[in-house]
Amino acid sequence: MPVHTAQEILVRPLNDADQPLLEEMYATFEPVGGALGLPPGEASRRQAWLASLRGSLNLAAFVEGKLAGHLALLEVDNDASELMCFVHQDFRRQGIATSLCRAAREEARKAGYQRISVFINTHNLGARRGLLKFGFEPVWEDLEEAEYVYWIWGREA
Repeated sequence: MPVHTAQEILVRPLNDADQPLLEEMYATFEPVGGALGLPPGEASRRQAWLASLRGSLNLAAFVEGKLAGHLALLEVDNDASELMCFVHQDFRRQGIATSLCRAAREEARKAGYQRISVFINTHNLGARRGLLKFGFEPVWEDLEEAEYVYWIWGREA
């Protein structure tokens, strides 16, 4: 499959005015490899899920003015966060997820987190390759789900 590179990827915090664009992106979103049931397919559940993310750090990636991807960084405890990243199928393999993860890494550093965890479907080989390339390490895996961790300040002793 050919790899297309976006000319310019703008990553910035999601704001209230972006909410309709976000809902539209997810209304036409096609998950890869199961995506562990997220985003929810049903509109009312999807809206409730998006509302539950509002207290977290939400970043949006835009390509040529179009919302291409969304990342949420949720605080797990004082030194850890969990990352969720979704790229619309029209923009995959263009560096969107990498750009979002770079911005999230910087925000996590500023917040003083030690690590970022992400959970993926084990069958999502693209996510697995991207996480390893970015520097995430596998922590555990079963038949359906895997956890990867990015150590911001290095491993605890």
